[in-house]
Amino acid sequence: MKVLIGVDGSAGGFTAVRQAGRLMDPTKDRAAFYYTPPELRARGADDDLCARARTALADAIFDEARTHLPAALQASASTILGEKNPRQGVLLAAEESKADLIAIGARGAGTMPRLLLGSVANTVVRNAHVPVLVARDPEADTPQAPLRVLLAWDGSPSSCAAATFAAGLHWPPDTRAVTLTVVESMLAGAVPAWLEERARSADADAMAQAWIKEHEADKQQKQAELTRFCQSLPGLFRSAAGIVSEGHAAEQILHTIAAERIDVVVLGAHGLGAIERLLIGSTSEKVMAHAPCSVLVVRQHPHP
Repeated sequence: MKVLIGVDGSAGGFTAVRQAGRLMDPTKDRAAFYYTPPELRARGADDDLCARARTALADAIFDEARTHLPAALQASASTILGEKNPRQGVLLAAEESKADLIAIGARGAGTMPRLLLGSVANTVVRNAHVPVLVARDPEADTPQAPLRVLLAWDGSPSSCAAATFAAGLHWPPDTRAVTLTVVESMLAGAVPAWLEERARSADADAMAQAWIKEHEADKQQKQAELTRFCQSLPGLFRSAAGIVSEGHAAEQILHTIAAERIDVVVLGAHGLGAIERLLIGSTSEKVMAHAPCSVLVVRQHPHP
């Protein structure tokens, strides 16, 4: 596997290096660093001097990034000096280098959060044709602690593709995996929460009771489907703890991330056309914007 890691000298970029490194097999995986230096201009300096200064800046950032990789991966790491805006440059470099995964920090060198609409991370996730790891440091940064990974699965082709990709990664041996599927309430969003709860109370009418029975059967079926699917996966997720939750998918994923102290959440996402790219609100984008942990997005793109 080849991993393209976007760096810019920021803490977020080095977080991406560290987290990508934990998912790589030193015996067969390779890292490539991508960086686009800013345009440098100084009074009295000619173009050649400015070009040398940009190269020196890039070399310093590449050298520092290499120190954040596991020692066994450092020597084989390559570098790509970009000339385009990082939004386009990362995507182009990933395509030209035939990368299998892109890793990028959730925050870059600027002062504003990087996951605003139009930011580098958001643009890369929406347009990349390979999975993207948007890296965040956990609140308690303990690099040696075992990783906790959450696989969100809903039975769709995109979530199955995400699970298959994640199962093939080189997770550390002590990684703890949790899988989650969400059953959306029939009443969710249609009535106030207090009325939804009343509909499930012991004195509810016959219709509500019938709904409750059918709903519980649906949850049991989802649990069985989740278990069967996990057993079909190799390695880490085969025996992962399975959770069936009820409610809105993004909310339940975020709740589980907090409850299980997750470090990386794995999500599938459907590809977006030109119009859909202008809209916000998908489960993957809500989780990516609000999760306190890293998010690995495996997007299905529409066929041309």
